[in-house]
Parts: sequence; C-alpha cells; structure tokens
Amino acid sequence: MTLYLLAFAVLTVAAFAQAISGFGFSLVAVPLLAMIVDPQPAVVAATMVSCCLNTANAYGHRRHLDLGATRRLLPWVLAGLPLGVLALRLLPSGALVAVIALVTLGCTVVVWRGWHLAPGGWTLRGAGLLSGVLTTATATNGPPLVAALQAMRLEPRAFRATLALLFAAVSPIAVAGFLLAGLLSTRALLVAAVGLPAAALGGWAGNRLFARFAAGTFRRMVLGALVVSSAAALAKAAW
Repeated sequence: MTLYLLAFAVLTVAAFAQAISGFGFSLVAVPLLAMIVDPQPAVVAATMVSCCLNTANAYGHRRHLDLGATRRLLPWVLAGLPLGVLALRLLPSGALVAVIALVTLGCTVVVWRGWHLAPGGWTLRGAGLLSGVLTTATATNGPPLVAALQAMRLEPRAFRATLALLFAAVSPIAVAGFLLAGLLSTRALLVAAVGLPAAALGGWAGNRLFARFAAGTFRRMVLGALVVSSAAALAKAAW
C-alpha cells in the first residue's frame, strides 16, 4: 500500500509541475517512480498516464494543431518505438535506472538551455527517431520533439497542441508494444490506475494556481528538482 501511496504522490507532483511549467510530466515522474517500483513498470505506467493527459490536451487545443508538422515527424517517432521496447526488455534493472537518470539529466539540459535543431532534413528525422526510442525505453521523449518543433517556428498555441497530439498518437502504440513484449505487468497497471486520479488532481491544482506563480521561477525550480531526482536515481543505480 505504501508503494502505491508514494506513486500517487509522485504522479500528482508531476502533473502539477506540467500544469504550472508546461513541460516535464515524464521527466519528473519516471526517475522517482523508478526508485519506488522497478524501472520497467515505472516507464510503462508513466506512458499510460501520459497518454491520457496528452489526449485530453490535444483535444482541448485541437483548433491550433499543425497537421503538416505532425505528418513530418510521426513516422520517424513510430520507427523508433521497437528499438526502445528492446532496450527496456533487455537492460538489467540497475542499468535501466542509470539510463533513465542520464537521459533525464540530458533532457533537462536541453530544456534548460532552450536548444533547437536545424529546420529540416535528417536532423528532424533523427529527432523523431530518438523520441521514439526514448518513448518506450524511458518515457522521457519530449525534448527531441520540443527541439524539432522549435526548429519549425510554430507559434506557441500550435506548438503546445501539436506536441500533445504527437504524444497522444504514439503512446497507445507504445503500450501495445509493451504488451507484445510481456512488459504490461500487474504492478505497472496498478501504478497507472493510481496515476490517473493523481494526474487529474495535480493538473487541477496546477491550473488553479497557475496565475499565482511566476512561471520563470517555477520553471527553474522544476528543472532543479529534475537534476536532484536524476542524481538520486544514479546514486541508487550505483548502490
């Protein structure tokens, strides 16, 4: 029971952080969940909860979708999914925790520095492919797509809606891949079941309090927390 209460708290905080700062649900949730449960159910559960969140966001912002950008990136994201499933299945638990922590640290740097890619060709395709691999290996697939969409110079509402649509389109296929690979365990399903009301609570609280926070300050707090949680996960993997 304690395990699932901790998972509920982590996923509530992750959804709250995303509602306030606009990013980071999986970046916050996965390293912390990987220390509470095994990393495989952490990745699977975070992907399932994130799917529901992003589907709701994509529907809510559907008027601002850029379907051209979606068509350019989605095939490459899908191509990377099997490679990520293979990594999630084959890597031992300690190594997977370390990979999740290192990827989270790298993604935090990308978001913190605001890096973006060259606006075309194989650079964008590579970003899509990397995002697909990270979707099923670590669930922290956002920064490559953020960099790619920044390169396309989408206006903010289209950026947010298109990013949510890409996540929402890919996540169910990732979950199907987990099922085929035998990774859809009872523990992952229970954490996801706990995570749905937790995410709803965190998102509601974040949206209610959004106007009271200085967005820039809270963004820096979230990024700092990501560094701390990643360092803790690395320490656990080393131990």
